[in-house]
Amino acid sequence: MKFLLEVAITAVAVWVVTLLPLDVTVIGGEGDEWWHRALVFAFVGLVLTLLNKLVKPILDVLGLPIKILTLGLFGLVISWFILWLTAWITEQVDFATLQIGDFWLSVVAAIVIAITTAVLSAIVPGANRR
Repeated sequence: MKFLLEVAITAVAVWVVTLLPLDVTVIGGEGDEWWHRALVFAFVGLVLTLLNKLVKPILDVLGLPIKILTLGLFGLVISWFILWLTAWITEQVDFATLQIGDFWLSVVAAIVIAITTAVLSAIVPGANRR
């Protein structure tokens, strides 16, 4: 149940980023019902949550020497890569596609997603990430 809550929080964070002028769009869910669009964001949130849980810890360990040299700024590149990988995976599916812009706007989008996810995880009961 906690995983589904994390997926929903991530989906809301992706939705918030699409509202900002960061050249991030989500394509799909062109049905008449509101839940078509909600399912598209839920799918993108699912992919992003899975990558954050499975791939990001491996990249954090492998990139630890570079993170030490750059005083942690390489973590932004890792977050951008996870967002880019999410966009690439969703391009392979016809149901939902996450499109990101150039590198710097995507880095800002990754930061906004991280901040929004952290704030929502602190506010929503039962969503504490440990």
